Amino acid sequence: MTDAPLYRQVAEGLRRRILTGELTPGAQLPTEMALCDTLGISRHTAREALRILTEDGLILRRRGAGTVVAEAPAPAFAQTLGDFDDILQYARDARFVCQSAEPADAEALDALGLTGEFSLLTGLRQVSQEPPMALTRVFVRADIAPDFETVNRLSGSISEWLEATHAIAITRVTQRMEAVALSGTQASVLGVRAETPALRTIRRYRDTGGEIIQLSESLHPAGRFAYEMRLERGQ
Repeated sequence: MTDAPLYRQVAEGLRRRILTGELTPGAQLPTEMALCDTLGISRHTAREALRILTEDGLILRRRGAGTVVAEAPAPAFAQTLGDFDDILQYARDARFVCQSAEPADAEALDALGLTGEFSLLTGLRQVSQEPPMALTRVFVRADIAPDFETVNRLSGSISEWLEATHAIAITRVTQRMEAVALSGTQASVLGVRAETPALRTIRRYRDTGGEIIQLSESLHPAGRFAYEMRLERGQ
């Protein structure tokens, strides 16, 4: 059972149908009166539900043409996903602006499968003056972690700084991606609505001994980031 107002429940039901592709771009949505009849709701509830989807850019309401599903907007930033160099380029193009640096607590480490002592750097990924592209947490092994001032002076990635400063070779990066919904706090920082869909990426950086020396977790709200993967057919 949800405590959300009825109009938000109706909006989320329509949102799911749009995001799953059940309602495709250009598809006609039911009118306010049709929603009232089908769902047994008031005209005010239907109007508020459609208002939310309009503000989120998911539908277009045109006088005389009705309400249709909007075309999916092009993401503000796209990253090619091919090799380690592509990951480094992402870190250069989308600068990490650190907002806090502190020892990582046991709960956060356990949730990510990390053991030992790590520093936690929290901040935003920014591209020029665009809205924040991602909310990012970076865990770095405590004995080699950069401090707050150092991180915010970097023109490249933290992993490049680790290799150059500590003569550490990062030989393997594994990446996991999953769809999530942003919490109220996360959404507020990124300037979007709570429960907005987001892409969560977790990258684990390992040294020559296979030990994790750095882990980054980023939350990219829908519409601000996309991956492009290169696939080459073998000869």
